[in-house]
Amino acid sequence: MTRAPSGTPMAYIYGAATLALGALFLMGLMIGRQWTGPDVLWGILHGEGSVIERVSVLELRLPRNLLALLGGAALGAAGAIMQGVTRNPLASPGLTGVIAAAAFGVVGTQTFFTPDALWLPAIALCGGLLGGLLTFLIAGRSRLQPERVVLAGIAITALCTALTTGTLLVSGSEAAELYYWLAGSLMGRGWLQLELVSGWLVLPLVGALVLRRPFRVLQLDDDLALSMGLAVGRWRLLFLMLALIMAAALVSVTGPVIFIGLVAPHIARHLIGDQFQHWLPLSAMLGGLLLLAADMLARQLAFPQELPVGMLTALIGAPWLLYLLNARETGHVR
Repeated sequence: MTRAPSGTPMAYIYGAATLALGALFLMGLMIGRQWTGPDVLWGILHGEGSVIERVSVLELRLPRNLLALLGGAALGAAGAIMQGVTRNPLASPGLTGVIAAAAFGVVGTQTFFTPDALWLPAIALCGGLLGGLLTFLIAGRSRLQPERVVLAGIAITALCTALTTGTLLVSGSEAAELYYWLAGSLMGRGWLQLELVSGWLVLPLVGALVLRRPFRVLQLDDDLALSMGLAVGRWRLLFLMLALIMAAALVSVTGPVIFIGLVAPHIARHLIGDQFQHWLPLSAMLGGLLLLAADMLARQLAFPQELPVGMLTALIGAPWLLYLLNARETGHVR
């Protein structure tokens, strides 16, 4: 049986991650302004309970949980893709300008135009594509060295943030709502938002998981990958596009949620060692786990008020980034 570095069978790792996801998902259905006990939840799922209880669970908490699970999985997979195809342990949607540029695209469009909600994922995609392209063009002069990618991403993120702030100054009455949206949140997201982005998240995620073999080959040296018959440039571009679509589409409904795509792949990599066939699926599972946990904390830490989930993921991810930068200097990052 294939084993993780610690000697733990991979089946146990997947099993533990699945149990944790299931437990968090059920807890997410129970907690809120009014606690829903397990017996009441069971009755609601079987068509019983009061109207208020059914609305709270089935119309408010359930789609929110599904969006957190799916969105976190997309961010985790997108981070693993970016780290894998660039061979850069510091790459992620939040550190390559993709999320900030996607957010600027949405804010700018909503400020100066009145787009239909159906267009928001495509608008975020265009903004994220431009931001990611600029980052990699700037960093590409030095063969995508990790530190250069991070510095280029910080520069593009700062530029997009400045442009977003300037846009908000002229946005009038919509400024307050957009400011809260920019903090990243799942509050008020329901079946409509889930329907808007589900296709943009599920299809690229499934595509990336199906194409795990060329993804593994891309971890090798380019010359070796080419000798194995892989069109390195085309596959690298395809995977980066899949990652960009997932990250940018999620921004269109939740606002910027950063660092999930950085942290989840590193935890997964630590668990699997060199077994790259497990990297993408485990990164997706851990991404969903992290976003579900962060959303639950956002709902409870300042109860009855709700914290932006993007703030919590930043509080977790920023120290992690400092640790990774320090570990690179000491040679401890794989």
